[in-house]
Amino acid sequence: MFLSYGILGIGQSTQLRSAVDLNDADAIKKSNIPTFTLSNNITVPMIGLGTASGVRYLSVRSAIELGYRFVDTAQSHSWGYHEEEVGQALYEVKRRYEDDNHNEFVFVQTKIHPQDLGYDATKKALQLSLDRLRVTSLDSVLIHKPRCWGEVCSHEPEGTWEDSWDALQEAVDSGLVRSIGICDVDNRLLDKLLTKRITPMIIQNWFDPFHQDKAVRQRIESINREQDKHGRANKKILYQGYSTLGSQWKHQGYADNPVMTNQLLLSIAEKYHVSIPQVVIQWANRRGVMVLPASKSPSHQQSNLLKSHDFTLTEEEMISIDSLDGKPPQHLRKERDISEVDIQFTNQADGSVHVFWVDSSDEHVHVGNMDEKGSTLQLTTYHGHSFVFKKSGADEGTLLHRHTVNKSLGPKQRHEIKDRGEEL
Repeated sequence: MFLSYGILGIGQSTQLRSAVDLNDADAIKKSNIPTFTLSNNITVPMIGLGTASGVRYLSVRSAIELGYRFVDTAQSHSWGYHEEEVGQALYEVKRRYEDDNHNEFVFVQTKIHPQDLGYDATKKALQLSLDRLRVTSLDSVLIHKPRCWGEVCSHEPEGTWEDSWDALQEAVDSGLVRSIGICDVDNRLLDKLLTKRITPMIIQNWFDPFHQDKAVRQRIESINREQDKHGRANKKILYQGYSTLGSQWKHQGYADNPVMTNQLLLSIAEKYHVSIPQVVIQWANRRGVMVLPASKSPSHQQSNLLKSHDFTLTEEEMISIDSLDGKPPQHLRKERDISEVDIQFTNQADGSVHVFWVDSSDEHVHVGNMDEKGSTLQLTTYHGHSFVFKKSGADEGTLLHRHTVNKSLGPKQRHEIKDRGEEL
């Protein structure tokens, strides 16, 4: 079965094959999930599971059991990823590439933190992902960001994204990595990437109905169209969208997600008796975009994967969603809470540290990890909130440090976490 979808509403089309050969459940086989064949001849579904926002072992495992065959993760715990728990789930269900189940394996994509840019640093980062994911080779590795900015990195990287790209090309040559790519690409960066010996197989950019990234997408579509025209595929690029359901707008000063509250999207969803995510996922796929919605709920995972192509948006509806580009509703912007504090914790203890928020009932809620000395965790929190820091490993759970947020120290704060267990 072939599905021919217009890209960007400009009258062009791409052929996206049904993913029946990738999944064994009857429901999956009937779901018409579009797929894309990468330049390395590996075919992947256009709907995967995102694992930011604290999607952890149980959620990853439930997604795989429901039929997901693509999982997107990353090395950064401070951005809500838990790469090692993805690895544990894959190991237990025997869905890794090396489990000799190539028609049923789960394609796993990870990302290298920008503080690890550089040739040697990237090689070390690859080994970290191999260990965490419990594999001998990696399906896909992306550079998470092409540079550090603000307080994102706990230390200056040793090199540039181009140094990292050299290391990734060598990893492809050796068979250690099958696919490589990069996130947050503009046309200027794409120009440089296209001069490389191995050009990017995957590009992942912010994409949602209000932020459609048309300039880069149209260019990638043009590249892919030329490849198809000449019967080649060695330079085709898969465009992936992150935050496709609108979560990025919370970081842009919005109190509510404008995608999930949009009246146009709601009216279309009500017409077909589906959810807004299902509408957006189909629209994105039909515009040539792979989506990676993060979800902890098995029911939401199931509807995102299996129900997003159970109905067919009209071309008029597709164009009406296209028209939302660049028009997020301004009335949803929020005023900054004067008690809000952006805080960065830096691990100055020996070994890995677990970070917990102490809620109103004195329960400890896990919010992230700092894996080694010098690693960081960034949070937006509020005056009066308390955090505790505990050891991991052999001394699992031993209290190291406490911290209570004080807004008088400023709206942006940095604090070092040291072993003060004897004082507590």
